[in-house]
Amino acid sequence: MAKTIEADFVVVGAGYAGLTAAWRLANATPPASVIVLEARPRVGGRVWSKLLPDGTWLDLGGTWFGPGQDYSYKLAAEMGVGTYPTYTKGDALLVLPTGKPIRNPLDFPCADLFPAGAAALLLDELESMAKQVPLDAPWESERAREWDRQTFASWVESETPDSSLALARTALNTIMMGLFCIDPSELSLLDALYLIHSHQGIVRLMSVQGGDQQDRIVGGAQHIANRIKDKLGDAVRLGESVRRIEQDSGGVTVTASNVTVRAKRAIVTVPPAIAGYVEYEPPLPADRVQLQQRAPVGSVLKVVTMYEKPFWRSEGLSGQSFAATHPVGATFDGCTDRDTPGLLISFVFGPNARAFGRMSRDERKQTIVEALVQRFGPAAAELKSFADLDGYEEIEWADEVWSRGGIFAHLPTGVWTGFGKQLRKPAGFVHWAGTETSSAFHGSINGAIESGERAAREVLHSVRGTSL
Repeated sequence: MAKTIEADFVVVGAGYAGLTAAWRLANATPPASVIVLEARPRVGGRVWSKLLPDGTWLDLGGTWFGPGQDYSYKLAAEMGVGTYPTYTKGDALLVLPTGKPIRNPLDFPCADLFPAGAAALLLDELESMAKQVPLDAPWESERAREWDRQTFASWVESETPDSSLALARTALNTIMMGLFCIDPSELSLLDALYLIHSHQGIVRLMSVQGGDQQDRIVGGAQHIANRIKDKLGDAVRLGESVRRIEQDSGGVTVTASNVTVRAKRAIVTVPPAIAGYVEYEPPLPADRVQLQQRAPVGSVLKVVTMYEKPFWRSEGLSGQSFAATHPVGATFDGCTDRDTPGLLISFVFGPNARAFGRMSRDERKQTIVEALVQRFGPAAAELKSFADLDGYEEIEWADEVWSRGGIFAHLPTGVWTGFGKQLRKPAGFVHWAGTETSSAFHGSINGAIESGERAAREVLHSVRGTSL
């Protein structure tokens, strides 16, 4: 029989949302007792840094901070963790449909795929529409139903009817496939506009300097989460998958693999679809259940290739590339703050990632390396082995049992206007957090942290009538 322990609050999930909520509750005035239950053998959730014996880290999940993401930088400073800029010196590469890479000094090289006039009109129209979506209630936009009835792909098709804009059409769809990790025909236009507004524009979403990929975390993106875990101590219970959440007039009882926690309130921070695996008694409201059934995550293969040194830098290249038609959609310089070894991060998104999932590891490795050689030259094939790694490390987040995809959940057509109100609305004594529930920098590490702060305030107010 599982041991029963008592706490003021219980948090389900030890990603950045759950750890932030627990940390704020433990440091409230007066401090609250809190237990964090995490199914994985590690903290960080969809942020995972693999450490090599020499201290090199490979960021295999969420990786970057950017301007305006104040929650991220504040928490990093609080935990004594520094940041450093993503390497951007030199040219980025735009990969043409022929496979030929061309050099471009911009962080946003795909702009070259748009005829100048089309770029201005399409991107300006997207920005203008996005600003009309309220971040705290997207369903209240005057055009919410119109936008939520169509997919992003259908909107792009209607805006680029001329054959001369075919490449621009492909580029726009590829950008959204990279952000949501799904085919744009699966994506509500309203959801795409919400993301753009949440991140203060599509160029910022895609850019390095001045954008969402500007900064890296010293020690790896998971380092801050590990510091919080160390500070919380025994409050964080790993290997505890939550099976059941019961509510009664006095609070909640949360049953996990080896422990049962009795608390006044619960904060569930796992992705909506994963939250649907839990049994609730009494059952959740029907609209909340329907939302969880309609909030899938996409497919993304993230690869880190390892080299003796970052050879592309001596060639005047930043390591960044963008391909509108090749399965390897984007690459970035992935080096640590020590610059060696050389690390390149490659992404395969959406349907391409699903196709890669049907290959063997050796086939995936060969395809990735061939793409890198085509972009960066023969040196990209000279992988360097480190520890027990053969110079190639990969993760397909759809195979990760407690995520079932990446980078964050999306809402298909009709879901925002039909069920969006349930995303942050507590269900009795059960509160919700996670990057999907954030209005600022939705889908990012910053969004997860912000949601944890909000949830901590909610439960404290509900129990004590006070905030943090």
